[in-house]
Formats: sequence, structure tokens, C-alpha cells
Amino acid sequence: MSGTRLVFSGGLLLFAIIFTCNHHLGFSVGDSLLLSIGISPYTKAYVSGVHITVFFGLGMLACGYYLARKEIMTKYPLVAKTLWIAVVILISNYSFMTDKLMYVVKWGATGLSSISYSQNDSTCTYQVYADGQAHATCELLLKNYSSSAVAAMVKPDLAGSYRYQDDPLSESLQSVELNAIPVKLEPRMTFTGKLEFSGLAQRPLQVSGKLDDIVLDVAVDGTNTVFDYDIP
Repeated sequence: MSGTRLVFSGGLLLFAIIFTCNHHLGFSVGDSLLLSIGISPYTKAYVSGVHITVFFGLGMLACGYYLARKEIMTKYPLVAKTLWIAVVILISNYSFMTDKLMYVVKWGATGLSSISYSQNDSTCTYQVYADGQAHATCELLLKNYSSSAVAAMVKPDLAGSYRYQDDPLSESLQSVELNAIPVKLEPRMTFTGKLEFSGLAQRPLQVSGKLDDIVLDVAVDGTNTVFDYDIP
């Protein structure tokens, strides 16, 4: 058994799991890496076609598992035969493990740096009236990983959450300005619930609908950021 080959095969196996599996934010490192070099994780628009991340990830996972098992079989045959169990447990608990890891990483964080937002788990139903009044009811999931409470002002970006840009609805949603509302995030707690937003549309188009993967504007102590992971 070669130590170098064992480290390489084990590292490849671990990287394949990290690359492929969804972490605590609801998407994978592989999705982010592909987007960073200008490649969509899917072969077609918005969650359709072949998921390229899984395609490559499973290939690396198979290679890493085969090489690691081969390296340890001669010296630790029982470990090699049960390696698949460890891999299955790690894959099935990966999102949970990364979530718990964030409580350690962000224990002493403050302000915006202590907050994570699960965009894939958030939705809004909206209604725009002919007189310009706009309302949205949103189910949001935010987490405060730090050891201190955080008071945040949040509001959804309806236009940013709408995936089809060149149509009248997109233009109408771009004119909607919703008012931010306060949310108190307790230490090391998850906020999930419905929030009611209201505002005005400068170019009203009487319409209603539902949006997923909500882009969220969050402000804490005068500092603001837009959570938009751009993950299909």
C-alpha cells in the first residue's frame, strides 16, 4: 500500500463528494465552480437538461472510491469492504454536516457576516394592482450562525427573482419597489416564516404569481448586501 496513492485516492473521493453534494445553502461547490468559469451547471436553461455537476461528480466519485478501496484492500480488507457504507453516510449527511460546521466557523462573526440565506428554500407570492399597489407574501429561510443576535432589514427583489427578462411582466416587476421590514435573528437560530411586504410599482401591470429562489436584499447596521447565488 502506497501512502501517496492512498492520500491521492482519498483526497479525490472527498473532493468528489464536496464537488457533487449540496451543502447548507442548497447547491453544490461544483455548481459554483462551473458558473465561475462561465459554464452553466445544466445543459439547458434553468434546471433542465443534464446536470453537468452530477455527471462529472459521479465520475470522480467512482474513480476515487475504486482507487481508495484498491489501496486499502491488501492491508485493511474489512475497512475496504465497508468503505461504501462510510461514503453513503457522508453523502447523505453532507448538508447537515456543513450546516453544523458553519456554527463553528461563524461563532464570533458579527453583522452581515454572521448571516446565511437559503435562496433555494425561499418563495414569494405577489400581486400588483392597476393603481400601482404591490404586495408580496414571502417564505424565507435565514440563519444566524453567530453567538449574538442580529437585527436585519430584509426585502425581496421580485424582478431579480424572475428568470425571463424580455417580457412585459419582467418590466413591470422591475418597477416594483417593496418596503424593507425588520427581522430579528436570535443567536445560532434559524428563521423561517411568512413575511408580508408592500410597496409601489411605477409601471403597474395588474398581475399575480409565485416566484421561487428569491433574491433577497438584507441590511444590517447600515451595511447592505444582495443575496443572489445565481444558481439554477
